[in-house]
Amino acid sequence: MERSKLFVRESSGLVKDVSMVDAVMLNVGNMSAGLALFTSISPYIQQGSVLWLASLIGFVLALPQAFIYTVLSKRIPRTGGDYVWISRTLGGGIGTVMALAVMIESLAYFAITAYFASSALNTVFWTIGTLDKSTSLLYLANNVIVNPFAVTPTLGQSMIIYGVSAAIFGVIIGLNIVKAKWGYSIVTALGTFSIASTIGAIIVIAASAGHFSSSILPLVNAIKATGVTVQPYTGPSFSFVATLLMLPFFALFTYPWMQAGPAVASEFKGKRTLKYNVIISLVLTALVVTGSFLLMDVVAGYGFNASLYPTGIYNFWTAAITLAGNPVVQWFLGLGLFAWEVYILAYGVIVFSRYVFAMSFDRVLPERFSQVNSKGSPVYAHLLDLAVTLFFLAIPVLSTQGAVALYGATILGSLYFLVVSIAAVFYGRKNGHSGLKIAGVLSAIYFLFLTIEAGVNPAFGFFTGTSVNPITALFVSVTLVGSLAVYLYARFSNAKKGIDLSLVYKEIPPE
Repeated sequence: MERSKLFVRESSGLVKDVSMVDAVMLNVGNMSAGLALFTSISPYIQQGSVLWLASLIGFVLALPQAFIYTVLSKRIPRTGGDYVWISRTLGGGIGTVMALAVMIESLAYFAITAYFASSALNTVFWTIGTLDKSTSLLYLANNVIVNPFAVTPTLGQSMIIYGVSAAIFGVIIGLNIVKAKWGYSIVTALGTFSIASTIGAIIVIAASAGHFSSSILPLVNAIKATGVTVQPYTGPSFSFVATLLMLPFFALFTYPWMQAGPAVASEFKGKRTLKYNVIISLVLTALVVTGSFLLMDVVAGYGFNASLYPTGIYNFWTAAITLAGNPVVQWFLGLGLFAWEVYILAYGVIVFSRYVFAMSFDRVLPERFSQVNSKGSPVYAHLLDLAVTLFFLAIPVLSTQGAVALYGATILGSLYFLVVSIAAVFYGRKNGHSGLKIAGVLSAIYFLFLTIEAGVNPAFGFFTGTSVNPITALFVSVTLVGSLAVYLYARFSNAKKGIDLSLVYKEIPPE
């Protein structure tokens, strides 16, 4: 069969308009550094675990994966990134099933992130309202934008959260549809503001070193007033085993998520972006996360942090807002925290559409999803994203616990990166690249451990401590079986048209 007939068309139609800054910001959003400093990690602290050290170890262990993504991005810079690498190395069936599975898991994650972003807004309203004795902000926090992690919202409150989340997501989708470049501009703008606010929080905390104990008291007293018991910490200040137990939190929620840039590699403007975007974003994330947790321990003291982190209220962001001592700075930091939540949605819109585009271009998904408008935007892929996300977004309205259970589907992410690592080993063997073989083996061992950890550690939701969470297990099973069904249907339907889908995966897609 002629190569020109294997794919939907001979050119992708996407525009090479992504700069180094755009690519780095896309990856940093993927790694979600700001949310790692919110409630993703610190509430789960173990006695003796040093968070900044766990973060540093997580960074080091992510380096083989960064090497894989950098090398393969340079060698195969195509839309869909690791989907293309897996499908051309391990076969179209494995590539399609794993890519579809991780994209469905990602959509659920984005939808739940959009809904539970209200917890960030609630935190900002509650913290500033408490500090400044603002009854209007406290009313908003207690009655309108409530924290779904702390209380079960009423139907009215859930609908407000759903409406706000859907509106934000809809605007992001709309701007991406109008012009592809606008999507990247949103990501870069949100990323710049989010990082700037994080740096501002770091400066505020560092400046309080001489008076931290007295300045933080309003927050501590407010936490106690909620009825939360705060006990003085009496455990060890360091335990290497306890520190290692925190590693999966950094590994599953932050460092491995570096596929965003490579997924849009065909749109990069220059080769320098291909070469450096992954490592720059990884180092930047490590500096922000590791440095912030280290600063907290230096300024506040390990014991103080260890006694308050488990409350789920005291964290890097609430401490910084409390220490700001200035309404303008407080709101700058508060809006920065919320911006991190929106930032995740903005990068997700771009990345999801490119994976869908790539699978459509390979004729696995309907050809319509690889159509682009005059501004280089895959319109129908974005509309699919909007429809499915709004569906997932409705799940928390019906059941908050059901939505929380979907976080356990993170196991699909670690399994996906395990498959990417195996693909790197096979590619390295086939093409005589020793570095890829070594990095692939190291990365595969690491992600095998993380996949097992995601499956047995109750903190990640797949396992409850006594049994597998039935909602999570059902979602994961249906996702994998459904993804396989999509691939098998694509093979059958294309065969009827005289197209052998297996031949598609023997060729690299055109740019």
